Amino acid sequence: MDSKKNDDITHNGHRARLTDLIANSGIDNVSNIQAVEYFLTYIIPRGDVNPLAHRLLDRFGNFGNIVDATVGELMQIKGINKRSAKKIRLFKELLFYYSSSKVSKKLNLDDTENFLNFVEGILRLKGTEHIAIFAFDFSYNYIDKKVLNRRMVDFAKINPIDFYDFISSTNPKHIVVAHNHPGGVAFPSQDDYVAQKFIENFLTIVNVDLLDSLIVGTNGIYSQNRRSFLRTYRQNQNIVSINGD
Repeated sequence: MDSKKNDDITHNGHRARLTDLIANSGIDNVSNIQAVEYFLTYIIPRGDVNPLAHRLLDRFGNFGNIVDATVGELMQIKGINKRSAKKIRLFKELLFYYSSSKVSKKLNLDDTENFLNFVEGILRLKGTEHIAIFAFDFSYNYIDKKVLNRRMVDFAKINPIDFYDFISSTNPKHIVVAHNHPGGVAFPSQDDYVAQKFIENFLTIVNVDLLDSLIVGTNGIYSQNRRSFLRTYRQNQNIVSINGD
């Protein structure tokens, strides 16, 4: 048996032991290196990824920073090619998809906390500006959502065709719009209010109500209709308060 086959057997055995360890102990109870190494087994199907886990943690500090890194930044690390970098970068999209699919099954606007969790899960950790459009029926039951990546485009420049196509396919009675300020506070700019008025006027034409326009920032979730925060964050903490109706 050649050395490459021996290495494959050794590495496969190590991966199996690592999987068993995490399955039995939980990922919170293993080291950062072991957690990142286990994650990399999904990204790179064969070989020893332990040295790569060390290099990634040395460069980025923690798992969150690794999955937040750009494709270009990840490709600077020895052992990461473009395909692997894209897989790492897209991992957050799976997390967002998972959390939103779990919440959306029973979402109704009467449950303010649940809806804010939904909005937060989609927008709070996005590194670029996104706009989320949420459709609801007459009874305020959730129908569907559309998330647009605006990148460097101002919220005020949103294309009405994006709204029209979504409304045509979902036939909602009510709409809630939300966008994020990546790395910034949730206080609205003048452009945000201009955009809100434009959307409101456009939806009136198609007989759909704009219930609210929300902003997700580092300090909380702000309601432009109420001109107040529905949820606030403290620095280095998770959600600390929810203001209901």
